[in-house]
Amino acid sequence: MQPDPAIIEGHLRTAGLEASLSHVEHELRINRDKYLGMVRSRYMSLLSTFSDSEIEKGIEEMRVAHPEPVLAFPDRFAFVLGRRRGESM
Repeated sequence: MQPDPAIIEGHLRTAGLEASLSHVEHELRINRDKYLGMVRSRYMSLLSTFSDSEIEKGIEEMRVAHPEPVLAFPDRFAFVLGRRRGESM
């Protein structure tokens, strides 16, 4: 449920700031059972919208789709920078 970084960048520009948006991505590797436990604990705010039975159904679907012991997937971060015009870093 995170806001779109491009919208934040736009708000900064509208406020008169110089704004930029960049992304950094790296591979995340995590033990599958640990990750499924994190999902069960609703580690992301989005997961709070699901019932216990929906979470368990999703975990079972993930177990079937990903039997490997270690999950690897990209983790992406957005960085929005706003500064007054003419100001250097």
